Amino acid sequence: MTSSVGQNPSPGGVTRPITPLDTTEHHAIVGGSIDSVRAEVDDAFADMKTFHNREPDEIMRMAGGHSARLSELRVRAMRIEDFRREWKSVRTRELEPALEELERQYTIASRLHSVRELDFKMEAGPNS
Repeated sequence: MTSSVGQNPSPGGVTRPITPLDTTEHHAIVGGSIDSVRAEVDDAFADMKTFHNREPDEIMRMAGGHSARLSELRVRAMRIEDFRREWKSVRTRELEPALEELERQYTIASRLHSVRELDFKMEAGPNS
């Protein structure tokens, strides 16, 4: 059995055209489309680009908020990926790396916060 480029063999050896993936299709289980999930990932990275100009406690709040939302989307994508395989790629190649980076940024901000707190205590002196 042979198939031509751009076609998939179906049962019985008949070829059918490959349909392009509609990334705008809304999925109720996820609560959005692939494009909308990607937009939320992009928003998280856009905020992370501004972290160098923000206070550590603000970074921690922002990272926590994005992490909570992307974690929710990750779980929802896992619910649908068994019968909509394109969502597995979204989860593993986009959501999980973004969550890992948010965790890293939170850790860095937490350490900066601790250093600033120590500096404040040292400036106040031993009687404070």
